[in-house]
Amino acid sequence: MGATDKYTGESSPDLLLLSGGIESSALLVQRHVQGRPLRGMWVDYGQRNAERERAAIRALGADYGVEPVEMDLRALRQAFAKRSEWVAHVPLPQRNLLVLALAVNLAEHQGAGRILLALNREDQGHGPGSRPSFIGHLAALADELVPGLAIEAPLIAQSKAEIIRSTDPLGIDWSRTWSCLLAQSLHCGRCPQCQARRAAFAAAGVPDPTDYREPPR
Repeated sequence: MGATDKYTGESSPDLLLLSGGIESSALLVQRHVQGRPLRGMWVDYGQRNAERERAAIRALGADYGVEPVEMDLRALRQAFAKRSEWVAHVPLPQRNLLVLALAVNLAEHQGAGRILLALNREDQGHGPGSRPSFIGHLAALADELVPGLAIEAPLIAQSKAEIIRSTDPLGIDWSRTWSCLLAQSLHCGRCPQCQARRAAFAAAGVPDPTDYREPPR
């Protein structure tokens, strides 16, 4: 059950942090099917695939009646880039901290009772900002700052394959989602996210609709 507005008695919306990827898109569809009032938020923090992410969240949002708030923080890429020609795919390793801080403010502004972060079990190997302990610390801080506001990661105990398998019957169009770290017209097929995507569809036993530029090795 979601939070209830203490003044109106109506169910408060959830604020879902979107990335255009499999997990956040799956969570969007799951909450839509449950009839939960939902808001969305997406942050451009200078990631290489930002335009592809933006297209994905807009397409899925249109499908399910959610118009995400888009925050433009592209200048962060230059500010945090190393002094070389090479720039990491993800310029902010602690991006979840930044995104959740913004989400707490937006949730308070929109009257949301819960922030949803679409982490999966395998994400926990990507650093402290993707682990349950981090979510717990931020949830406690959010409740202190905005009493009653919750932060949850409903998919964090599931693998990417399990998320695909459980959500596929709900009719999601996986071809609208984006996983690749690059910003090409097709998924590259070689980056870590493409490899994880391909492996997850195979493990889930669900046909992978993704056009990859390079076939599996």
